[in-house]
Amino acid sequence: MGRKERNGNVIGYLPGTTVEMNMENGIQDFLNSLFAANGLVLSQVLQLTGLSAHTVQNWVKRKFVSPPVGKKYDCDQFCRIVIINMLNDIFQIDQITRMIDYVAAGTANASSLIYTCFVDVLALVPGDAVRTATKLDAIVSKALAKRSVSGETLNRMQRVLRIMLLAHISVQVRAEALLELNTLDI
Repeated sequence: MGRKERNGNVIGYLPGTTVEMNMENGIQDFLNSLFAANGLVLSQVLQLTGLSAHTVQNWVKRKFVSPPVGKKYDCDQFCRIVIINMLNDIFQIDQITRMIDYVAAGTANASSLIYTCFVDVLALVPGDAVRTATKLDAIVSKALAKRSVSGETLNRMQRVLRIMLLAHISVQVRAEALLELNTLDI
């Protein structure tokens, strides 16, 4: 998630999306407004994620994402698509869906919970310090403290969010390395 300051606000792209927003406003309000009309049609999902119709339909066909109901994707389906999109460069899709399903064993709407908690985790990491963060568990715990998650679901969420944060860090480091590589006179 790239960050920048605009009018004193931290502006960034939501991970796995093309959506730029004030990160201090929180993800839940954004999702609530997005799904106020009871779902998103495929074209809206594509616009928000930058994915192709073929890709999303393939994920549905291969059962990585449940099919839309009445041609509309609900919040949990959308978050699942965004998580897969976000982690697809690091993990195989079946690994990503296994992580989501690992949390889903203990809670409803696991994809939404994972995604909103992950955005909360990222909001707690200051600026470019994400790749040098050494206290990942403390950051994850602080983000989860905002949620009513307990027991085995809490343990599972902690493990999955730590993996996702490490993957996010690796994507940022890779992107920075590629930028640096492109500046070389080769």
